[in-house]
Amino acid sequence: MYQLRPYQNRLVMESRKHLANGKVGVLIQSPPGSGKSVVIAEIIRMAAEKGGYVLFLAHRRELLDNIRETLEENEVKLSQVLILSAVMAKNRLHTMRKPTLIVTDEGHHGKAKTYKEIYDHFPDIPRLGFTATPWRMNGEGFTDIYEEMVEGPSIQWLIDNHNLAPYRWFSIPLIDRSKVDFKNATREAESSAELFESDATIQGDIVKNYLKYADGKQAIVYAPTIAVSKLIVDWFNDAGIYAVHADGKTPSKQRDKIMADFKNKKITVLSNVDLISEGFNVPDVGVIILCRPTQSIVLHLQQSMRGMRYRPNKTSIILDHVGNGANLGLPTDEFEWSIKGRKKKNSISSEPPKITCTTCGQQFLLKSLLKIDDKPHCPFCMQEIKTKEKEETVTFDKTVEMIELNAEKAKLARLSRKKYSTKQSLEYNYEIAKAKVKVEGKGNSLFKMFGSLTAYHKKEYSLHELEEFSLTCKISVDRILKAYDWAFKKSQEIPQLPTWATNTFY
Repeated sequence: MYQLRPYQNRLVMESRKHLANGKVGVLIQSPPGSGKSVVIAEIIRMAAEKGGYVLFLAHRRELLDNIRETLEENEVKLSQVLILSAVMAKNRLHTMRKPTLIVTDEGHHGKAKTYKEIYDHFPDIPRLGFTATPWRMNGEGFTDIYEEMVEGPSIQWLIDNHNLAPYRWFSIPLIDRSKVDFKNATREAESSAELFESDATIQGDIVKNYLKYADGKQAIVYAPTIAVSKLIVDWFNDAGIYAVHADGKTPSKQRDKIMADFKNKKITVLSNVDLISEGFNVPDVGVIILCRPTQSIVLHLQQSMRGMRYRPNKTSIILDHVGNGANLGLPTDEFEWSIKGRKKKNSISSEPPKITCTTCGQQFLLKSLLKIDDKPHCPFCMQEIKTKEKEETVTFDKTVEMIELNAEKAKLARLSRKKYSTKQSLEYNYEIAKAKVKVEGKGNSLFKMFGSLTAYHKKEYSLHELEEFSLTCKISVDRILKAYDWAFKKSQEIPQLPTWATNTFY
């Protein structure tokens, strides 16, 4: 049987305590690589020893195979456990033996209709969910499934205590992700691939950087689409580095052989699409190559931390070619997990599509395009809008050099991408301004901030507000007044709207 680590034993005890106190649903959060399957196996073993019958649910075959193997190693009586995918369980609801406990791996998927039907069919049966990332892109919480959450240790704590491998994160300095459609996972992948034809969202030479930072080590590549993944594989093979592609549509026998060969170190680079994330465990692999931009914290941590399984003297190398780390954070950042819902942020993709005229520089809504002789024209200068011809091959920007990113640099990069807000305090906006100056390497923070808030948005501040800002941020009042006076004068230079326009619109 497994000998649980203290933090794993705490997860077991706390979750059992909540169930004993009458809670029907408990969600257990613990970071990727922290041994959730061991905790699951121990909970199921204890339930089976008391005569219980456990229904274990997961959405991937790899997860089902993994738990079966783990239960056997923990001396669990498999006759007391029913291991099924959510779809299979739903189809057997009226014929299966009633369980005494339902355990769901990757519990953040429990919001799906299939899982909900199972839970609703057994409303009085206690259920435990396990996840590293209780988070959904649509902002929904999990309180309709779980009443309590037991939180595991932080990723930094696990690294410090030799339960996860430390890492080094290499990324490109800046990247424009504004044209990636993050509406859902499908559009996220498709739009990334489409943009390779005109706007490179994969930056830096993938093979060159692998040779520079991880030459000879086994690596996993996360690509946005099958076509891009196969292209990357061709690049590695052309460089004499044995690489193979796999995805969810790869025939099962072929996929099993690829995975077995990779685990046996016969394959150096394994490139995949939506395949190697949850439930894939190859502890010796330490190199992760990120080529798929994402806004999903779940996907981001599952992919980037796949190489952080602990081995003595091991340091994971993450080569981030799409700016995920700078935009979403590094693994050791502090993430606030909760079963409660959160307010969904408005994404760039939710804004109306815009286009910039290459002749006059005016930006306007795509729907405002004029059609003259069936050709698109700018509604301002009336010149034809030239569109780029689609290229037949995928293109990447290989000229960008990578830099090593740490938590401080990642925070700085995220701050620099934020917009100034007249609804926020001067202190809040000043942090953004300082980050922009550091990242861009030029400019004055106060002038940048007031240039946006006052000169452009016409936000006025009282002397009292400016003095409070001076005391809070420890900046001389003279410096603040100099920047503010400049911005205020600029705001007055912009012509005022005529009275009729003011009356009409305001």
